[in-house]
Amino acid sequence: MSAATPLVFRPSTAQRAVSALLCAGAWIVGVRGLLLLLQNLPRMVAALKLAQAAGEPVLGLWVGILGSVAASLLGGALLLAAFLALLLVEGSQVLLDELGLAVVHTTLPAPLSRWLGGGRLGWKQVGALERGRIFFRVRGGGETPVPGRREPTLRFLLVDQMDRLVLEILEHSPNLRFPE
Repeated sequence: MSAATPLVFRPSTAQRAVSALLCAGAWIVGVRGLLLLLQNLPRMVAALKLAQAAGEPVLGLWVGILGSVAASLLGGALLLAAFLALLLVEGSQVLLDELGLAVVHTTLPAPLSRWLGGGRLGWKQVGALERGRIFFRVRGGGETPVPGRREPTLRFLLVDQMDRLVLEILEHSPNLRFPE
């Protein structure tokens, strides 16, 4: 392994296809739910006005309308999360060379990529390797930490040959610590 020819770890074709199918399915269900809300909202508002005119209780109708709108907003947030996950799976690469490792999210703008865990760590800077709820994390802080400087944390969703990647990180990181 040299700096000129790094090892590149990316999601496999099957992993990328599954994430694309999940994203497409989420979009189909979300768009259908939004269309149903838009079709039924005039009926719900008309039923609310009729109930108000007749002097009947309207609390149940308000709960139904607000619940439908809240469910559509939550569905929209989930659609954006599914799209972001697709972008992360499609554009994530973990590069290993003799200097260190880098996580690159090519489908995202640079500031968003850095915020979501893109960056570079030297082998001596690697302090911890963990699996979180969503991301795999490689934390900095291996060498003596500099006071006032926050060590970067590299994050990625998944890659093919994860076992080989973990073994390479374990082999090359002299300051890697494991929580007890």
